[in-house]
Amino acid sequence: MKLDDGFLRTSLDRPTGEWRTEAGLRDSAVLAAIVTRAGDDRLLFNRRRDDLPFHGGQICFPGGAREGNEDAVDCAVRETCEEMGLRAESIDVIGRLPDRVSIAGFKVAAFVARLVGEPAFAPRAEEVAEVFEIPCAALLEEARWGHTETSHPLARFRRVPCFTYDGRRVWGLTGILLRDFAAAAFRGTARGTS
Repeated sequence: MKLDDGFLRTSLDRPTGEWRTEAGLRDSAVLAAIVTRAGDDRLLFNRRRDDLPFHGGQICFPGGAREGNEDAVDCAVRETCEEMGLRAESIDVIGRLPDRVSIAGFKVAAFVARLVGEPAFAPRAEEVAEVFEIPCAALLEEARWGHTETSHPLARFRRVPCFTYDGRRVWGLTGILLRDFAAAAFRGTARGTS
């Protein structure tokens, strides 16, 4: 399945770089990057190293905390380049998903981008244990979706979406962002193009 970038641009918010800062929360940004392999679009994920002090072993989109005066788009692109070993020129930012709050105390700006060509990754070994991709077509398979319950005091949702593919479980904030992406990519009758 190949997604229609024009449709995505109309389904998503414009990729503006402003931070929608919220008192008591740190700013951060992530990138839901689309990769085309053999004519099919896939989403890029990484699994954090198990020995990291925060979110060890968890599956996530590349991203991280704001540095200095950078805007939200620059933060998402910088973090993706650092984690995945990419160059900024290979990233075409298409749009913005709704900002979300993580239970770690971050206000997260989430962007959707297309990676130019078929990139090879050189993940940062200090942070990333594994890089993998999930076909966008799999997001249409409702049997892969479920929910987990949370009672964490910072959680803004009590039922959190989770998604399972190839033995991997995407949940928590990344599960919420993945559901946001699927809702935008497959809104209405537009389901991408073959």
